Amino acid sequence: MASFVSRSRSIRTWALLPVAVLSAILLSVSSCSRKDSTDDAKSTIVYDTPVTSETSSGRNGAYQVLSSTLTIAGIQPIDGSADVEVLFNENAQGLIASGVRLTNFMREAMESGKPLSVSFDPWQGVIVSAAYATGSQAALVSGRGVVNGRTGARTINLSDMSDNVLDNPGEMGIINTTDPGLNNVIPDFTTAQLMFDYITRQCCAVPGPYAIDYCIPFQYCIDGCYARAHKMCWIINNRYKYGTKKIFSFAYPSPNKLCVQGQKWGGCCIRWWYHVAPLVTIQTPKGPKAYVFDPAMFNQPVPLSTWLHAQENPACAGSFTPNITMINVQPTTSYAPMGTSGTVFSTDPAYSATNNTLNNYSALITCP
Repeated sequence: MASFVSRSRSIRTWALLPVAVLSAILLSVSSCSRKDSTDDAKSTIVYDTPVTSETSSGRNGAYQVLSSTLTIAGIQPIDGSADVEVLFNENAQGLIASGVRLTNFMREAMESGKPLSVSFDPWQGVIVSAAYATGSQAALVSGRGVVNGRTGARTINLSDMSDNVLDNPGEMGIINTTDPGLNNVIPDFTTAQLMFDYITRQCCAVPGPYAIDYCIPFQYCIDGCYARAHKMCWIINNRYKYGTKKIFSFAYPSPNKLCVQGQKWGGCCIRWWYHVAPLVTIQTPKGPKAYVFDPAMFNQPVPLSTWLHAQENPACAGSFTPNITMINVQPTTSYAPMGTSGTVFSTDPAYSATNNTLNNYSALITCP
């Protein structure tokens, strides 16, 4: 599994790592997601979240404030607090908004549906500032395509479902038959592992040169799964000519969370409100099976059931409930959710958002 961090724990740039730690990291691979770092001109900037002396200057200078153009999927109350948790479509990690002005602004922005320019500290899991996005960034977000993914949605309870059902492409309706010119089934696990290893070598934690235009930041676990999944599908489709779908997992509403322990990165934890990875069909001695490619979490392709169960780890739950409430099998074109229903998705056919996210997260790590 990948190195995941609870929303308030460790992000560092490579330059800040001790040589010994850096050497160890370069032998590993891990993942999750990322965002735009470019802000256009802003209006109504709100600085209401308390910015402590630790923000951007935590342990060994590890704290960082990142900036992204985001849209709000939902807002959740926090028990016993006036703060709220804001869920963004382009960020798998929930972020805390504090202060009356900022929380009111977030509610207003959710009602308006307008994209925001948001600065946030992913280590502390807090929003530092927010404003309505303007100019090219707002236009880029507003111009995204939309996929109606209602037919792929399935409410699940893993404790009541057989792994054999989850891993059966026929039962789940996930054999990849939608892309002309692509093979629907990978012929054996050995072939799938070779593909997986090639993708893993494109990790930003591994010294280049890379065989693709942007390395994939599997080493940054808190966010970016949507961009990683989109790029991995591109590789599988274009280099290897095998069809893919995407598997989205959701945990909503609170206190449900996807809770994962990152075995590949020291065993730290992270919590998401959604996660996504490429879904493929592999021929096995027992017939075709549904497998997931997720180098952020594993060192090999794993059955869909294994991937899902790994996101319900009670050791990483904290005050939350480790529980997947819904999954959605989507075509490769679906990029990120548009709302907490998990049934509508944005697209990124030109890979502009994908590549921007990969680039912005390339030097970040989680769970050192």
